Amino acid sequence: MMSTFTANFIYAQADDENDVLMIGFADDQYDPQAYILFQQTMHPDEQDLALGFDKIHITYNDESQSQYGGIEKVLLKPGSIEISLDEEAVEALACEAAVVRVNFDPGALKLEERRELFEQMFGELLEIDAEAGLL
Repeated sequence: MMSTFTANFIYAQADDENDVLMIGFADDQYDPQAYILFQQTMHPDEQDLALGFDKIHITYNDESQSQYGGIEKVLLKPGSIEISLDEEAVEALACEAAVVRVNFDPGALKLEERRELFEQMFGELLEIDAEAGLL
């Protein structure tokens, strides 16, 4: 079983000014009801490391449903991304299941342009399906 929604808006950017990398998927750009947002500091300092703030921060559908860490795997396929979460993240994010699947128009992702951002954010957690044609 997995939690699923369709994203009509995808955001991916490295914000050098605020030292944060952000990737988000939402059902609507201006009034999202369903969304998942990933944020990570690009240059964590000692305090970030000590507090666990160097991990990816996840927000799912509401600011009250967020936490640092908890991602086990990210599978990027043509037309979808599947985020596998650990038990603690499932509870903190109030997910229906341990996998959140976001469907999207494959052309909207622009992975060719954003691949580096996905790799920087998710590192070894990221698996890109061979069918995506980007291996």
